[in-house]
Amino acid sequence: MARGDAAAKDGSAAAWSTAFASSYGLAVGASCTTILAFGAFIQPLSRDFGWSVPQIALGASIISIMIMLLSPIQGFLVDRFGGRAVVLWSAPVFSASLCSMYFLPNNLTVFYAAWVIISICGIGVWPISYLRTTAGWFEKRLGLALGVTNAGIGVGTLLIPLFVGYLLRNFGWRDAYLGLGVAALTAWPVAYLFLRDPAPSLSGVPLTGETFAEARGTRPFWMALAAFFFIGLFSSPIIIHQVKIMIDAGIPPATATVVPAAFGLALLVGRLITGWLLDRLSAILIMTALMAGGALAAILYASGPSLPLAIFCAALTGFVIGSEFDVLSYIIPRYHGRISFGKIYGAIFAVFQLASAIGTYALGASRDSTGSYTTGLYVLAGCSVIAAALFTQLGPYRFTGGARNAA
Repeated sequence: MARGDAAAKDGSAAAWSTAFASSYGLAVGASCTTILAFGAFIQPLSRDFGWSVPQIALGASIISIMIMLLSPIQGFLVDRFGGRAVVLWSAPVFSASLCSMYFLPNNLTVFYAAWVIISICGIGVWPISYLRTTAGWFEKRLGLALGVTNAGIGVGTLLIPLFVGYLLRNFGWRDAYLGLGVAALTAWPVAYLFLRDPAPSLSGVPLTGETFAEARGTRPFWMALAAFFFIGLFSSPIIIHQVKIMIDAGIPPATATVVPAAFGLALLVGRLITGWLLDRLSAILIMTALMAGGALAAILYASGPSLPLAIFCAALTGFVIGSEFDVLSYIIPRYHGRISFGKIYGAIFAVFQLASAIGTYALGASRDSTGSYTTGLYVLAGCSVIAAALFTQLGPYRFTGGARNAA
């Protein structure tokens, strides 16, 4: 009994150290140091090199395309070698690739190629590595653990733009890229010391489940794939266009750029609360309610909101978007088990990124053709409702306690 208690204590310590190390890794990982930081560099690059905003913004589209292409590959690597190994060899080369932007010349081709290379170098520090590793440690408190892990992106959403802004104001954009590279490198010692691949002998969670081929033959896989396609159509366009939506509604630009802080805070809180709720309520119920809230936010945005209503919409969408990948990380073990977590997550995440690219472009095109965001936002509300309906088709959980449920 004493030996069993000691093993359980060791397993709990390793499990939670992994969750918090993963949270830190996501805060300084590729999602935050490339996508979230990208917009801050548009103005200084345009000023120094004379590039237009659309020319620079194409770099962000390249990142999205690369995520779509790399996610299935990362999923395979994580399932094959474990999340810790993938993080440890990827973090240093990703850091070096970001630092190399210090030497960026006045050449758009080099700029675009750099984002291809940076995305590839960061293949191990996109979220799948951390989420798969954390999920393998937990059963009863899986939702809370994934909420803690995903909260890292919420922290990065709040802090990385402030960090980059400080560097830009005081040192310039070249040094800001160096600073991002150094921040990304700090994930390595944290992962080395505290990140642990799941050990069933300590966690009590067997690494069982369906192969990717088996998962593809099930209804929940295709329902989740379709649902996250429509979530991608909804969420990324809202993130990218929300400031312009508020400016079009008559909110002063200086005020509109501050409102997304409510979005960032709600995103962080949403990840934690959703994780806690997933251990107590059905993921179907949670996502149905959240996507209904997303539809409401899109409709209110379409009405040309006042400042208080805009803050409410930003907070509501932040809560929705802060919850989506908590839920995805949770439903994969519940419907397919854990052995192919990386491959399944990678496939669904790739489809999400494809939809994000389509939706972001389409919402901007809709505004250009109609003169307002109204029509496009009503379409996004419809996408949110469709996603909610698809979640209701998932059915009951098929795996609990690490084993397939009886029919």
